[in-house]
Amino acid sequence: MFLAIPRYVMLGTTATPYDVRFRFLDIPVRIHPLFWGVTIIMGWRNDDLPIVALWVACVLISILVHEYGHGLMARWFGESPSILLYGLGGLCMSRQERTPAQRIAVLLAGPGAGFLLLGVVMAAMSLVYGITPVEHLAMVRETLGLGIDLPSLRELGGKLPTRSVEWFYLYMVHINLLWGLVNLLPIYPLDGGQITQVVMSRLDRRNGARRSHIVSLVTAGFLAVASFAVDRSADSKPDFFLLVFFGGLAMLNYQMLQSYHVAQSYGVDSNDDYWRN
Repeated sequence: MFLAIPRYVMLGTTATPYDVRFRFLDIPVRIHPLFWGVTIIMGWRNDDLPIVALWVACVLISILVHEYGHGLMARWFGESPSILLYGLGGLCMSRQERTPAQRIAVLLAGPGAGFLLLGVVMAAMSLVYGITPVEHLAMVRETLGLGIDLPSLRELGGKLPTRSVEWFYLYMVHINLLWGLVNLLPIYPLDGGQITQVVMSRLDRRNGARRSHIVSLVTAGFLAVASFAVDRSADSKPDFFLLVFFGGLAMLNYQMLQSYHVAQSYGVDSNDDYWRN
């Protein structure tokens, strides 16, 4: 996933001789080898290498657009951001402090850039292949699990000339819509969780950050259980990826709450403004 994760929970981000480095729009980018490995594993489809390569390209483009959304907004506020793509997604990093409003604007700019990219892709598909708004809506509904409009989807499939174009469209909708919405959930360290933390910290400077982790823990725990327990159809199987993903986020927030408890037991007051770092 493409997440704005703080530096102290980064995993596998140490620079290597095999990193891909470049600078675009005056923002330096580094791609760790783990990014390629994890992305290939996530998109592996029965040795269909061209489709796997297409998946990797779609993920790369989408994550870069997401992180550039964060980065360009940070640049607007006079910061000097850098972007890292690694095994767990993407990071846009900057050392400058921000006001709460600036922090929220930077966090929202990432998912917003992804939604804008999706709009551009849909507009291009309509222009080139004649995909109608009804057919786009059918794809969105299927992606979100809100029901399948089979006639519209069959029409859409009939207009797309090759399997590669079909998979490109499917992947771009899935990544930029579904992942973008998941990233806005109030679960730390997703963008939505960091926004929740900023808001709650402003409302209650002493306890807001800690309570935001409680919200994150409850939300992630519920979704982990739901992803495992909900039976979508008679032959459906639990989604173990979602179980691990949301379960891991729940554990992370549990550990954060434990760190607050330990600090208080030693008489150390929490840093109310640590979310600025």
